[in-house]
Order: sequence, then C-alpha cells, then structure tokens
Amino acid sequence: METEISNILVMDQMVTDDNKGIRMTHNICEVKNVSQGTIIGFGVPKEVGDDAMLQYTLGLPGEYMFMCFCVKRSEFQKTKSELMAK
Repeated sequence: METEISNILVMDQMVTDDNKGIRMTHNICEVKNVSQGTIIGFGVPKEVGDDAMLQYTLGLPGEYMFMCFCVKRSEFQKTKSELMAK
C-alpha cells in the first residue's frame, strides 16, 4: 500500500506544480464489454497515444505510465466537502 500512496503523492505534487509531465483526460471515446470485463477508451494527445501503442505492442516501459482511476462521484464530493471545511 505504501507504494500506491507514494505514487499518488508524487502525482499530486506534479499537478500542484502544473508539471507538463502529467496528463489527465476524462474524454471517454469508447466503451465495450469483453470476456475479461469492460474496456474504456480515453482520448489523449497523439504523443501520449503513440507512447501507449509502443508499450502495448512491445511490452516495454515507455515515457508515460498509464493508470486508470474510477472515482465514485458521491465519495469524491463528500471528501471534497470535508477538505473544504478544514
């Protein structure tokens, strides 16, 4: 668990610093059900997509790390309200 927390803290600092090395999107382009579950496709800049394609086809780490966060809206709003109340 400590590794995940550290990654989140690093990304938080990158966002706080307006670091251009972190990209975020919420543009859902495709959703399809497959035997393993569901695949959700997001729209990203071409440079990021090209890096993802290389990682997918070669199986080697690229310039970007890809992660998907599915955040429950009600819990997000609750936590946001709690933080704003402090």
